[in-house]
Amino acid sequence: MKMTVRVVVLALVMSMALTTQAVAGELTHSTRGQKALRGAANLTLGLFIEWPKMICYEAREQGPLLGIPSGFLAGFGLGLMRMGVGAYELVTFPVAIPDDYRPILSPRYPFEPGRTVVSPALIARPQEGDRP
Repeated sequence: MKMTVRVVVLALVMSMALTTQAVAGELTHSTRGQKALRGAANLTLGLFIEWPKMICYEAREQGPLLGIPSGFLAGFGLGLMRMGVGAYELVTFPVAIPDDYRPILSPRYPFEPGRTVVSPALIARPQEGDRP
């Protein structure tokens, strides 16, 4: 019995470690196919999922009186942005722009949880030589 529990625990720990590495690898390096899939998903589902998702997030944070109108506007804008990024990624999927086919938006797909932001990997950071 003890040996079975040890094997199960070891299998769970190894599967979690491998899954974490796979997800981290996908965030830093994607393929053309993943970029095309992201583009198609964002183009077709961007507005329809982003809009109610933002209404829900804003209503939870600010309450329904302020959250529903602000979530309505924010969700509409972010949904349009996601659709535009989806069209861009779908058209440019053969080209490695940005480097290694990284996603432009985070989360990568509209149905993933979390607020939509421009991927931190793409935001330029000033270098030491750039400072005045």
